[in-house]
Amino acid sequence: MLKGHSAIDTDLGWTELFNSLSMPLAMLRIQTNQRAKLLRSNKAFQQLFALKPTSRAQGFSLLPKDFVRKFRLLAKGKTTPDWCYQTAQGDCRHFKLLMDPVTDTSSADYLLVMQDVTEQEKALVLVKNQNEVLEQRLFSIERLKNRIKEQSIRDPLTNLYNRRFLNEFMERELALARRNQKPLAVVMLDLDHFKQLNDQFGHQTGDKVIELVAKHLLRQSRRTDILFRYGGEEFLIILPNTSATQAKHLAENWRAHVEQAQVFAKHQAVSITVSAGIAVYPEHGTTAFNLIQAADEALYQAKAAGRNQVMMN
Repeated sequence: MLKGHSAIDTDLGWTELFNSLSMPLAMLRIQTNQRAKLLRSNKAFQQLFALKPTSRAQGFSLLPKDFVRKFRLLAKGKTTPDWCYQTAQGDCRHFKLLMDPVTDTSSADYLLVMQDVTEQEKALVLVKNQNEVLEQRLFSIERLKNRIKEQSIRDPLTNLYNRRFLNEFMERELALARRNQKPLAVVMLDLDHFKQLNDQFGHQTGDKVIELVAKHLLRQSRRTDILFRYGGEEFLIILPNTSATQAKHLAENWRAHVEQAQVFAKHQAVSITVSAGIAVYPEHGTTAFNLIQAADEALYQAKAAGRNQVMMN
């Protein structure tokens, strides 16, 4: 362990070394009444706390209160965070306080070593700040990736899903339907006489009609329904856990709401109607291809039967 302060008094070479070290050092004593005294300190310690060199023991009243509190905790064997010394410029010098009892004295004497870890703390703060900046950049990149991905699977006109990820959605919902032994309905919906509408009123009006129909579909759909813009004027809706009867009711509701809607073009109201075809798992198919094909065939029958109606084989 460490030499006692009596040894320091008699060993001139050790005293010179004690005073010459750039690291602040101090000999301290805890008295029986728990009051502490500063027995001896080196020049670095004296300069740090603006103390006058003296051979007499000094009270702790000359030292900062927060520093004394840390010292007393160390004397009780407790660990403490690094101590911050506020400079005249308002900067913080960080010190790690290390303390050991002096074993060759009868008193409760301790040697306190103050290791300046300011540069290490600055480096840690720099690394922490750089990590925070990096995390923020990574978060921004991830958010941008998600936005790009979302844009890649969304139709820009209607904000419905596009066909690119239809198979992925269908396979997922079919797998759930098989596992849970629940029905799954598919509705194929198409605008009636859309080519004539485009020819008569222009593509801008056609886009307005498509956008209006998409809004009605979204407004009247359930949270679990998945809506796609399947083609130019075609829409496809996946209805999880939905029977044939429920699917027909939903499709009829969409058809009726669209029929009541109007778009104004060239100073006149343009009426809109849709036809729909329904297919249900497992009655009409057990694969995505078979279900979509069956819904498309039912849609064709609705068109052939006069349009503005819902059909199911």
